[in-house]
Amino acid sequence: MSATRRLYLIGIDAAPLWLMKRLSLGKGIENIRSLVSNHQIVEMKSTMPPMTGAAWPTIYTGLKPSEHGVPDFFELKRDYTPELVYYDSEKHPPFWKALAQSGIKCLVITPATDIKLPGYGGVDMITGFPLKARTNSAYLKSLMLKYGFTGEPEIEKDMKAGRLPIRDAVKTFAESIRKRAEIAKRAIGHSRYGFVYVCFTETDRLQHFVLNKKDMEGYMLPVYSAIDSFVGYLLKRSAKEGSAIMMVSDHGAQPIRKKFLINTWLARNGYLSVKESVLRQNSEARSNLGYAFRERLMKTGMRHVYDKLPHATKRAISKSLGAVSAGSGGVYTRIHLFDMDMNKTKAFAAVSNLNVATLWINDARFENGFVSSAEGKRVIIRLSAQLKGVMNGREAVIKRVESAKKYYGNKCPFLAPDLFVEAKKGYSIDIFNYSNGAIFMDPEPPKSGDHTRMGIFGFHPKDLFGPIKSYSIYNVSKSIMEYYGIGAKDAASQNP
Repeated sequence: MSATRRLYLIGIDAAPLWLMKRLSLGKGIENIRSLVSNHQIVEMKSTMPPMTGAAWPTIYTGLKPSEHGVPDFFELKRDYTPELVYYDSEKHPPFWKALAQSGIKCLVITPATDIKLPGYGGVDMITGFPLKARTNSAYLKSLMLKYGFTGEPEIEKDMKAGRLPIRDAVKTFAESIRKRAEIAKRAIGHSRYGFVYVCFTETDRLQHFVLNKKDMEGYMLPVYSAIDSFVGYLLKRSAKEGSAIMMVSDHGAQPIRKKFLINTWLARNGYLSVKESVLRQNSEARSNLGYAFRERLMKTGMRHVYDKLPHATKRAISKSLGAVSAGSGGVYTRIHLFDMDMNKTKAFAAVSNLNVATLWINDARFENGFVSSAEGKRVIIRLSAQLKGVMNGREAVIKRVESAKKYYGNKCPFLAPDLFVEAKKGYSIDIFNYSNGAIFMDPEPPKSGDHTRMGIFGFHPKDLFGPIKSYSIYNVSKSIMEYYGIGAKDAASQNP
């Protein structure tokens, strides 16, 4: 196709088709409703696990997480320490680099997980979540200052602590979306861009708090309505220009009724051992203060400090804090990897804390590997069968157990998990909370909504692709290249 054609890409973090259909029953998202009713928005299968950190780079590159190097927000090290990992857009360039080097001028606004400004020409950018927004364009900088835009509002900590009412958070998120949309509209009118990508991440942040509320629609509608207004603007431009629109999400979302405490289950079934100091009820002030400090460290505000520390320092902190009794928060104790006795542990869940859990066999890959290669294979078979039988009363909990190693392949740059465990609808899997008496718990307010693997892929005009029943996250960049007539060989030459 001609490289002079224009394409608008809208990213909506964690947008599920079921929610768009639900919101479309009322007023407020008429433009999205027209796409839904005409079957121009379909479900799109995300990565495993369906996480922002892994999924957006896959959308940008068409690569598997094992190829672009980001399995989650964290990767696990040999000494059991989770290490923060970011998408490296220099090492694995996004598709808009190939577009720019093919002569297509690009506008990219807050691409989730892309935090580096491009070192090449042809792309005007405002960087995305999770860091503060930066830009390489003087004009975009002037617009950011004019609208007071610095990226996604950092209000989650206040929401979790109850200092910011959810209704006020809705207003803050909706206003952030409107600011970003207004900057995009001004920039589109200012320069002749051949490709425009605008990504909205506020949806995911809010959905975690409200999806299981009875009046969920009242919370979500203002946010999606703000996005819908921008969609309407693009539909009008598309009609005049003969341009196209695509819409994607990195994964989906669902309301959560119960959380399955997988490490509690692993301990109960003899796969995992928790240190005695953690299990022991301890009311000494020193222990309580140590636990409070540790938990504060692991939460949002202090986590940024922790993540910037050298790996050796983090390891030392983990070991010293792990020696302090964790105490108990009511019925449940919050545990981390350093609370586990790895000299007696065969398998453990770590890193991913959503509806898909990632499980590792504690073998020779780890510094305290407890399981031989031969036994590890037997553990995987036995563990998979037992997990499939987990029940909550008469209700089965686990949807599927799959080999993670097959998914990631043999040339994986990070220490890959052995199993994916995916929960059924209405459940998430919790790796932190531990209980002597229960393997299920009610979700905390920030986890009342959680991820699913089925996101969305939308397109306009209707005949852009023809009938599509389902779509894969790995095909987004390919579809965009094909729209501009850039073949696989051309893209590969632009993306060494």
